[in-house]
Amino acid sequence: MRRFFLFLGALCAAGLISASGQDVIPRNPRPSEAAAPIPSAAASSGGKVVSMDTPLTAGDYVSITIAEDNDPLPWKTVVTDTGEVEISNLGSVKVSGGTAANASALIRNHLLKNYYHQATVEVKILQKARDTILKDKATIAGKVGRPGPQYFTADNPLKLSEAVIMAGTTVYSDLKKVQLTRGGQNTYYNVDDITKGGRTELDVQLKNGDQVFVRERGWVISQ
Repeated sequence: MRRFFLFLGALCAAGLISASGQDVIPRNPRPSEAAAPIPSAAASSGGKVVSMDTPLTAGDYVSITIAEDNDPLPWKTVVTDTGEVEISNLGSVKVSGGTAANASALIRNHLLKNYYHQATVEVKILQKARDTILKDKATIAGKVGRPGPQYFTADNPLKLSEAVIMAGTTVYSDLKKVQLTRGGQNTYYNVDDITKGGRTELDVQLKNGDQVFVRERGWVISQ
């Protein structure tokens, strides 16, 4: 009996049970019992989760948002073979080797140096490069704020109305007769009906090599 009380006293001293005989819950769990950390935002890459801290490489599909542009959709593009991203008609910036945050800072510095008084830039990785996937390209031209190439994939398709909106329109952009050139043939679409009239069935998914041209409107009289 004396041995039993000595054993019970040792357990109390070790903090495994209380003097009343109740189990004691440790204040701090062991590292193996601690909750797993919540992963940061990630991009998709062939079914694998890729950290947003992963260095950018050629072929990565990214989005670039410039808050001061007040555009509803970000600019989407790919990192070129030379490690650069094209920022519409605002030039290109080398971003390969750095993270999305690094790319945001580099693009911001480029814009402040050449075009903007203030620039708030956010770069996101939409999809990591996969050798088996070739990026498709459509070219947007005419009366838009950011003419140039727009890239897309089968996993991230691009519709005509989205391409026009991302290119940036003004009151001088004629959206009632947007020209789509495919295989040498011209087709015209009323993007106003698609975006404002809810006629989404009139929209069309772009294909590699498509050319989109937005004409300039005639006289614009403000009321």
